[in-house]
Amino acid sequence: MHKDSLDADCAVIWSVLWNGRMKENRRVFEHYRSRGRPVIVIDVGYLNRGRTWRIGLNHTNRRAWFGNDQDLDPDRPAKLGIALKHPQTYPDILIALQHSRSLQAQDITDFRAWTVQRIQEIRRYTDRPITVRPHPRDTVSLHGSLPDIKIIYPRRLDGTYDSYDWNNQYHAVVNHNSGPGVLAAIAGVRPIVDESSMAWPVSIPIQDIERPYDIDREQWLIELAHTEYTVKEIESGLWLKRLESGLK
Repeated sequence: MHKDSLDADCAVIWSVLWNGRMKENRRVFEHYRSRGRPVIVIDVGYLNRGRTWRIGLNHTNRRAWFGNDQDLDPDRPAKLGIALKHPQTYPDILIALQHSRSLQAQDITDFRAWTVQRIQEIRRYTDRPITVRPHPRDTVSLHGSLPDIKIIYPRRLDGTYDSYDWNNQYHAVVNHNSGPGVLAAIAGVRPIVDESSMAWPVSIPIQDIERPYDIDREQWLIELAHTEYTVKEIESGLWLKRLESGLK
C-alpha cells in the first residue's frame, strides 16, 4: 500500500507538529481519527533525546495511549540510562514555551497571553525571579510586555540535528505539556504543568510552589520508560507488542 494511502487500517506519522515537512501529517491524522482508525505517532524522546523515541497511539503526550500500565520492567529506566535526581531548588522559576503549531498546544490560542497569565499566577504565590524560554523554532514576541522578566533563547548544541541546551537549575518549571516539564520532574525540579502533560502525575499545583517537592516519582519513571524505545528496540518490534492490544 502506498505510504500516503488514506484507506489503510492504521496510519503511522512522525510527530503532531503541523509545520514544515510535517504539515501534511495533519491531513492524515484528522482523516484517520475522524473514521475511528488508530494513528501511531512517533516522536523524539524525552528521556534521551536522539537515542530514544516515543511511540504512542493517537497523540504524543498524556492524551496518547502507550500500553504502559502493565507488564512493566522496574529496571527499564536504568537500562535506558535514566535516574531520578534528588529534589533541589534554585532561585529562579522558568516558564518554558512550546511550538504553537503543535497539536499539543491545541488548548492555547495565544502563547503571549498564556505567558502573561502564568506570570500573574506565579506572582500570587512567590516573588522569585522569573525567566521565560521560548520554543527554539517558534519564538513568541515577548519583548516590551513583560517587565522584570528575563528571556533566554535556546542555543543549538554543536554536532546535533536539532538538540538545544537545557538547564535544570530552577526552583520550578512551568510548562503546558511538552518536554521541559518531564525533564524538570526527573531532575527533581518542581513541574507545574497541564493535565495533558506526561509530567502531570508528579506535578504540583501552582499554589504549592514554595513547598518542598516530595512527590514519589519512582513508579512514574518506570511507566514513562515504557513509552520510549531505542532504535534497536524499534527494529525488534518491542513497541508493537506493547501497542498491539490498542490496535485491535
